[in-house]
Amino acid sequence: MELGERKKKVLSAIVESFIETAEPVGSRTIAKKSKLTVSPATIRNEMADLEDLGLLEQPHTSAGRIPSHKGYRLYVDRLMKRYKQTAAEVSRMQTLMELKIAELDVLIKEITDLYSKITKYTLIGTVPEEKKAFIKHFQLMPVNESELLAVIVTDGNVVKDTRLRIGFPVDIFDCARISSILNHHLTGISCSEINIDIISRVSAELADNNDILRPILQFIYESIEASDNADVFHRGLTNLLDFPEYKDIARAKQLLNFLTDKANLQKAFSYGKGKNVKIIIGNENKAIELKECSIILSSYHLDGEIVGTIGFIGPTRINYSKAVSDIEFLTKQIDLLSQKYMEEA
Repeated sequence: MELGERKKKVLSAIVESFIETAEPVGSRTIAKKSKLTVSPATIRNEMADLEDLGLLEQPHTSAGRIPSHKGYRLYVDRLMKRYKQTAAEVSRMQTLMELKIAELDVLIKEITDLYSKITKYTLIGTVPEEKKAFIKHFQLMPVNESELLAVIVTDGNVVKDTRLRIGFPVDIFDCARISSILNHHLTGISCSEINIDIISRVSAELADNNDILRPILQFIYESIEASDNADVFHRGLTNLLDFPEYKDIARAKQLLNFLTDKANLQKAFSYGKGKNVKIIIGNENKAIELKECSIILSSYHLDGEIVGTIGFIGPTRINYSKAVSDIEFLTKQIDLLSQKYMEEA
């Protein structure tokens, strides 16, 4: 979508003003912020065009405009100016982050806790687990003529089960034989160790039952990966209540309840790890409870490998430019302190 320079200035002015005030933006405000030497009528025409393009919304007939999720996306991708932290901000964070803490995961959680207090952001993060889960025991049992019950016990004595719909009968004796073969080949190894050679050997021994091998292996992968998932945490949840968007108690309670559940927090990280900062705006979020939120995510490293992710979460009106700068600075500091921790350990 190509916009003329005037439309870009109008959109930028509306986004930045709404981020600052949480109030719909009118043509007079735009004239001051954008420094456009055109009439208010011309600015209103530009606003109407941007609304027709789906970049602005008008909450009330007589009110000004606010950015749509699409408008925020265009602003973030093409119009946003990079925020540069002041020397005082950098110095303050570096001083507070020089902590002596016994465990790396505690270090990361303490740093993000400090950062949430300083920036007034709500932070979510993951801490990697050193231990990889593996299968301790597998059991397959018939439920009816078209379904099997698969049960996995991991080394942490976590039990997971699922029903596999296969569409044809498998008797209890075949279930016992399949279970025995899978236990022989798959117990005591992590998900990453289940390679093509192991799958080929299992497949050869289950030649008469290969139709059910794929859903069984899928269940095993999902179960082990779920056990391997990094520990998720949040800091500064009540900071959300400082935003006007969450003065509505029912709305705030719904979001806070969602974020206090670790399974739900995993959904916030469903875009995965990446080298660059990721910005997920409004309805780009997969969880319906986050449709009016934006999340800014960045990964941190150890020995050059991505080992975890930290993110800021807030309303779609979050100050994107500053949040991107802050999250980059935070993860860079975690990288440095994690490396220092490993050298001193």
